[in-house]
Amino acid sequence: MTGDEVLARLRTVRTAFDRRVEAIPPERLSHPPEGHTHPPKDVVAHVSAYEALIVERLRAARRSERTALDRDRAGWEQFNDRIWAEAEGRSAEEILASSAETFRELLAQVASLTDAELNESVGVTAWIDPGWLQGRTLWQVIGVDGFEHYPKHFSALEAAARDS
Repeated sequence: MTGDEVLARLRTVRTAFDRRVEAIPPERLSHPPEGHTHPPKDVVAHVSAYEALIVERLRAARRSERTALDRDRAGWEQFNDRIWAEAEGRSAEEILASSAETFRELLAQVASLTDAELNESVGVTAWIDPGWLQGRTLWQVIGVDGFEHYPKHFSALEAAARDS
């Protein structure tokens, strides 16, 4: 997959995610919708945390450093538990602003990758932690934590919009 294709998918699917968030009245952002565990603001924080991991990994790789992130070592369940707990103490406004900034940084980091780096273990990709890649290409794991991740939360966001 090319860099332009990865960026297009990130933008398209994140826009669909953001539209669902925008459909939720502000007073409902801090309350879990019926049948769901987490409030919409926490869902946004969760998605943004995965975007931040991609950004952190790419920044470290550009410095020729490997990351040893809890997400890769302890597993996604433990990482998610930590992110859900941290989100509880943050306001919806703070989370939404931070998420928008993180997504802008994600786009900038991905835009600076070459097509070769997205598809092969060269350049920046040679420094990406194998614990994250697990034999996949960089574009594939960006997809897993990015454009394939967002739709997993659409139903919770849609439920919150309906509950209003």
